[in-house]
Amino acid sequence: MKNTTIYLVRHGTTAWNQQLRYQGRADNPLDEAGERQGALLEAYFSEIEVDLGISSPLQRAKKTLEYALSSQKKPVPVLIDPDLTEMDFGEVDGLTKEEIHDRFPVFYDHYVMNRDRSKSAAPGGETLVGVYNRMRDAILRIARDHQGQTIVIASHGTAIQTFLNYASGIPAEQMRRFLLFNVSVSCVDILPDGTPQVRFIGDRHHVPEELQFSYGNPENEPENRP
Repeated sequence: MKNTTIYLVRHGTTAWNQQLRYQGRADNPLDEAGERQGALLEAYFSEIEVDLGISSPLQRAKKTLEYALSSQKKPVPVLIDPDLTEMDFGEVDGLTKEEIHDRFPVFYDHYVMNRDRSKSAAPGGETLVGVYNRMRDAILRIARDHQGQTIVIASHGTAIQTFLNYASGIPAEQMRRFLLFNVSVSCVDILPDGTPQVRFIGDRHHVPEELQFSYGNPENEPENRP
């Protein structure tokens, strides 16, 4: 039996990304920079034969997947899987880091400041441990259902990070933050017995410096932005 290869692609930027606003289930489209970032995925996947594309239901992920599959030499079936969507940030959705600090100091301490992330619970939304379990179960299910295939999944920063923790052998209680730039690509092989093996995390060699963006990148923090 063959391994299943999973490419995890973070979507391109949106206006809320550029404004450094937390963005969970809000269905914002790619902005102009996000479209340019997405177009870079055409070349990235041009020499990789993809069997299946799967996206979160949010339009920024669906559009990013379209770009990733656009250079394939044959039509690639696409599925939409709600279990691959971003963390539900509840009342935090749309807020900046400064606004979260003022309104939800506990969440700010656990999630934003990365202190004991396993205790992160968005007011009116999901817990980070819940996202970890949801993404783990979804991707292992996908690997079982499409065993031996090469699959591109377009998803979201926090959601992808939680699965990368699982795939790296990091338990939910010890989750760390992985810096994932928009349209960065991570790759995990799922062995036939369900064991994950990480190939690489957060590849962004295809993205020119002027289009590289991540909320967690110090250069994108408000005090460092022009």
